[in-house]
Amino acid sequence: MISSRIFEKWWLRAFVALVIFFIWQICYAINKVQGLEEEKTVLQATIEVLKRKSDMLRTEIHEKERTLTRLDGRIEEIDTQIRDHISLLPRVNRSTPFIYFVTPTHFRAAQKADLTRLSYTLSHVPNLHWIVVEDSDSLTSSVAEILKRSRLPYTHLNARTPSAQKMKYTDPNWTLPRGVEQRNAALLWIQNQLSGVGSGVVYFGDDDNTYDLKIFEEMRKVDNAGVWPVGIVGGMFVETPVLADNGSIISFNSIWKPDRPFPIDMAAFAVNVTLILSHPNALFSFDVPRGYQESTFLENLGIDRFNMEPLAEKCTKVYVWHTRTEKSKLSKGMVEKLTKKTGFNELESHALGVAY
Repeated sequence: MISSRIFEKWWLRAFVALVIFFIWQICYAINKVQGLEEEKTVLQATIEVLKRKSDMLRTEIHEKERTLTRLDGRIEEIDTQIRDHISLLPRVNRSTPFIYFVTPTHFRAAQKADLTRLSYTLSHVPNLHWIVVEDSDSLTSSVAEILKRSRLPYTHLNARTPSAQKMKYTDPNWTLPRGVEQRNAALLWIQNQLSGVGSGVVYFGDDDNTYDLKIFEEMRKVDNAGVWPVGIVGGMFVETPVLADNGSIISFNSIWKPDRPFPIDMAAFAVNVTLILSHPNALFSFDVPRGYQESTFLENLGIDRFNMEPLAEKCTKVYVWHTRTEKSKLSKGMVEKLTKKTGFNELESHALGVAY
């Protein structure tokens, strides 16, 4: 009996203890839930604060981006003003006629190098509009980047030379006329976009020629059609008009096909833009004898060789040279890459201006 009573008391105490333990656990869980609810409330409040801060930061970032855009524009204005002040040429005013500098260009190993060098020359020339026409099916980003970095007013065009008129890599430079389609594309652009222009000068400048900045001063003097000496061309140190004592042209000293109507190089002349606009059929052609591109074009403009305006101090100075970048001496594998325009590594792609 005694043992049974003792067992019953022990069991009752154990049960009471177990009940107390469960009650404690329930109270603990309730406190924990209440604590989590408080943490949830705090977290929600923190999230709301962070959202407001995020909105404020977005607004601040937007304002800073607008400020940066304004500053970029201001930097470009200041850069232009500085370049005008430190230009190697005399400053010109807004009324000074524009020079429309037409450059045909085609892909080759030295294209990017030649255009980069030329861009730095032209960047010193105020009131110049650079018209670059690629011999390609589409505009390339490499040429576009050079034009953009030049900070010059520019027009970027493309015109593909027909396959039958396109030289192979191994062909000599004189095999076929170059730049015909590209110069014509520029002329058509001038006729369409500058129809209301009353002044300006058009000049065809190759991307590998060398230009003294003084040549641009001479171009601005052109009333109708100006002409000047060119260095290192036609098998001579200088090709030039020969002048009489009164300053008029009496002949040319060319030794290569001297009987041409205009025995001069493309770099030797510039014409008033109004001549281009008034003679829309004056274009370049593949269907003329070798060396007659200049002559045919000038004749179609109604120009006579003896009434051109001799410039560059009456043709006593040389301010442009018909330099040519030497064709790159490449291995057979490199020539194949260049011809197919593929297979370049990253560094080669950057050097040549092609996509990697």
